[in-house]
Amino acid sequence: MTSTDGRSAGSARYPGAPQPPPARPAPPPARPPVRPGPRAAEARVEGATTALPTQRPRPRPRQAPPPAPPAEPSVGIFRWLSPLLALAAVALLPVAAATTDLAALDGWGLARVLGPAGWASLLCAVGACAVELWSPRPRIPMLGAATAVLILCSFGMPSVVEPAARFTTAWLISGFVDSVAGDGTLPQGVDARFYNPAFFAQWAFFRDAGGVTQLDSVLRWFPPVIAGVWGIGVYALARSMLGGTRAPWVAAWLFLGLNWIEQDYFSPQAIGIVLMLTVLTFALGPLATRRTDAAGVPGWPAPHTGAKRLPLWRRWIVAAKTPPNRPSLPPRQLLLIYFCAALCLIAVAPEHQLTPFAIIGQLVLLAIVGRFRGRGLVMIAILAVVVWLLIASREFWINQLSLITGSSDSGSAIQAGVADRLAGDTGQVAVKYLRILVPGCTWLLAIFGAWVYWRRRRDLVPIALAAVPMGMAAVQSYGGELFIRIVLYGLPILAILGADALRALVRWRRGMEYVLAVGMALLFGSIILIRGGNEAYMIVYPDEVAMVREVYATTPPGSSVIPLINVGPYALEGVGTFSGGKNIEGCAQLADDPIRCVTEEDPDVLLTFDSVEASGRFLGTGEHKTLQPPGWSLQVVQELVASGKYVITYQNGYDVVLRKTPTAPPPGG
Repeated sequence: MTSTDGRSAGSARYPGAPQPPPARPAPPPARPPVRPGPRAAEARVEGATTALPTQRPRPRPRQAPPPAPPAEPSVGIFRWLSPLLALAAVALLPVAAATTDLAALDGWGLARVLGPAGWASLLCAVGACAVELWSPRPRIPMLGAATAVLILCSFGMPSVVEPAARFTTAWLISGFVDSVAGDGTLPQGVDARFYNPAFFAQWAFFRDAGGVTQLDSVLRWFPPVIAGVWGIGVYALARSMLGGTRAPWVAAWLFLGLNWIEQDYFSPQAIGIVLMLTVLTFALGPLATRRTDAAGVPGWPAPHTGAKRLPLWRRWIVAAKTPPNRPSLPPRQLLLIYFCAALCLIAVAPEHQLTPFAIIGQLVLLAIVGRFRGRGLVMIAILAVVVWLLIASREFWINQLSLITGSSDSGSAIQAGVADRLAGDTGQVAVKYLRILVPGCTWLLAIFGAWVYWRRRRDLVPIALAAVPMGMAAVQSYGGELFIRIVLYGLPILAILGADALRALVRWRRGMEYVLAVGMALLFGSIILIRGGNEAYMIVYPDEVAMVREVYATTPPGSSVIPLINVGPYALEGVGTFSGGKNIEGCAQLADDPIRCVTEEDPDVLLTFDSVEASGRFLGTGEHKTLQPPGWSLQVVQELVASGKYVITYQNGYDVVLRKTPTAPPPGG
């Protein structure tokens, strides 16, 4: 090895040594050559045997390009079709008002006389909602605008086509507000509603602050506005219970389409529902909880995998002993929510008689099953009601204990609430049967929705919430309207469960979307029929309002001003200043037995309207609701005038004012 290395190393110093070929010259040395010694030679040999050859970089596999983001779904025609339909619906409303023949109203109500433009407007509003919901990317502002148009074309249709606010009770509530606004005091012994005067005082303040003396425009447009507020509350509640983007809107539309109950007029009940929805939205939204086991797994804990299922009673005990989890909101937000919910619960106590009990019942249920955190709110609600009953309403409740303890005669409540209302001509009876059929179908749909909700979340609390108001039937004797209020208090939850059922139906078969769109059009068409079924005797005309105001302005205070039937704007002013008559047996209304009742009542002023004539013809008078012939009210007026006790001081068709004949002073008086 050494000799070979020496020859190789010394070959460059001898001229005769062979030279490397010129084609491959040796690279110049990096430093001057030195004579290698034995160690250097060994080092080179060791380096040559141990060093790795230069490795070429391996080609890296080509990486697939990152996937392109999914293309946004094309909106296409949906972008413009929904706004165009909404604009068309609004544009058709003036035509509907011009083509509706209100003089032809009969027992079928508004549905029969509404012109084609009114129905076309409603269909366009329904189409705007359905088209936007079908859009690949539903726009929240557009859905809100379409819903507002839908409310205007359904709930607001009477406000559009009629010249003044409808509904007798709305004008009566306006008279209550006028009474409170006069001197700021409540009249005593006039009406039980004055023992919950928050609504009247609130609007008396608004009226005085606005510098006006009449609320006619407020009464006319109050129903569609308050229906919109209710829709917002149901939408917020459905967002908490159902989630998703489309289902909450369907729940709001279903609530509106099934709400034939007509408690959205200018009344304390309307504001009470707003407060109830606010509290429920807090309880089932930011304050909602669910009982969990120690590991945080929702539901009832199992002992171990594969173990036999515990008995039902034991699972209930385990669930009851398991504390609910805490809401995830920051403490400041929770405190604000508690404060707002407490304000609503305190405000509803002086607002309405029944609504506080419905709210308390639902909150108690949620507290028992551990579904919301803030059980102190239940105590606040109970204390607010108890304090109000014991202090402000003490006199009333002492004399009306049966309203709290209930009545043993449950048959009379059913008779007043259901059977007595099935009276009138063919149109009236058909409409009232529909008012019974719609709640039944609502409950059937909600029960199916509760089954769907149970399969997904194992939760039956929502259907129990809807059933809680039924407990008021056992402890209240509120009269015939109690059953209407029970349906109304449960309707928000029923509509949300119904929307869950419809969502499951569409997921099962996509083609059902078109069937549901047609059903939505029919549902809101039925709203015009059912809600407007009493329009013949609930419509009010501006000249009637002016006539009544003139009567009160020219009649001495303390006089009795009574209508022949309690319809029309007979009490828009003068509540507490003028007498409302006496309680005469067999004369709930003077028209029940006109001559006898008027003789015994002996009113100073007797009023009759177009609505009085229509009520006798289409609804009937007397205990057996006997239908009267056309012109019956004028015949009664003629008989009273012929008796010499009354004279006509104003007449315009069926609008008549009768005053007692002035008594001549005694001779020498």
